[in-house]
Amino acid sequence: MKKLFFILSVLLVAYLYIGFYEKIEDAYPEKVFFIKRYPSFQMEFENIFAYESDDKTLSELSDLERQKVIAYCKYRLGLATTLTTQSELDSCKAR
Repeated sequence: MKKLFFILSVLLVAYLYIGFYEKIEDAYPEKVFFIKRYPSFQMEFENIFAYESDDKTLSELSDLERQKVIAYCKYRLGLATTLTTQSELDSCKAR
């Protein structure tokens, strides 16, 4: 019973602190795993800078894309941002 509790605890911590996003490299999708800065039940994130397409400016982002970037910056990079300026978006992109 103790072993089962230990294994479930380790799996829960791993689930809370491991995330991933997909990037396209040489026309093949590749999953990039990372350790999250904050615990979250969300495992899959979207890095809009991981694609070979041109980078978008802040004004070109939809509300959904903006929320995805905010979540990615918080959990992957540890940057709490509201994305109100282009420099905040650039700081997420630079890392």
